[in-house]
Amino acid sequence: MEQDFVLHYLELDGLGSAKRHQQLPQKLPASGGHWLHLDCNDEAAPAWLATVPDVPESVVDALFAEETRPRAVKMGNGILLTLRGVNLNPGSDPSDMVSLRLWITPHVMISTRRRRLLSVADQVQLLEQGEGATTIAELLTTLTQTLTDRMANVIAVLEESLSDLEERMSERVESQLRATLVDYRLQTVRLRRFVVPQRDAIMRLASEMQGWLTKEQAAQIGESGNDITRYVEALESLRERCLYLQEEFTNHQAEKMNACMYVLSILSGIFMPLGFLTGLFGINVGGLPGTENGDAFWWFCAVLVVMGIGQYWLMRKSRWF
Repeated sequence: MEQDFVLHYLELDGLGSAKRHQQLPQKLPASGGHWLHLDCNDEAAPAWLATVPDVPESVVDALFAEETRPRAVKMGNGILLTLRGVNLNPGSDPSDMVSLRLWITPHVMISTRRRRLLSVADQVQLLEQGEGATTIAELLTTLTQTLTDRMANVIAVLEESLSDLEERMSERVESQLRATLVDYRLQTVRLRRFVVPQRDAIMRLASEMQGWLTKEQAAQIGESGNDITRYVEALESLRERCLYLQEEFTNHQAEKMNACMYVLSILSGIFMPLGFLTGLFGINVGGLPGTENGDAFWWFCAVLVVMGIGQYWLMRKSRWF
């Protein structure tokens, strides 16, 4: 393609396929369905988009913003939509969600991304196979649904992994499980951070685009919003379970520490009087009893043994342990 920052420029044919264009439009098309997918990492992309008539400067700034949260707002003569999708790129953490920025009009959709998103690749593949969207509204609906469906698999895997961890901790609490628990908790927090505003954005999208959507498409977007609501509830449950497991781990560690301190206290109680006597008889001054008797040392050891046994018996009788 002539411009490296253009990842895809597709014109929908209304039958499920799309035609690739090599030349970018000089102005926004007023008919048909056109999808421009741009790379945010190339500085030439915002410079070119700023020269296109009917694209407000605020839209250009929003499409190429560094940090984004899911939202849906009217901007210019279109709707600005920011969504997040789970990161399913090889070697990546799914909870490190990838941002997708879109500006939609009835005949044009301009999308930008910094990292590859498989849901976008799915839509391109469907169009290449002749099984894709026929209009911009349908393309947006399908893309939103795909992003939502991919979240389900990630959350389901996280729930299953946490259930396995709960079972392992119910059998035996091991210190190495703490790092795994912390990782699951962080994944839950990262996912919830973007899933909650994405639910609100999709719900608002369904109302903002009423004039562009068919009843079926509006229902599909609404269903995506309902699905995300269930995912939010699942993430809330996962967070509570992580907190419960963290408390169990902390209580277990405290019990182990208390048990160790208890044993040390018992030993200290037993050896305290014995240490006092050995310290007393270790004084190198005259007048100590038994200094002239050759058997005094053994008698003294016997007394210490009897005292130790007596203290142990007294503690057991008093139910100190």
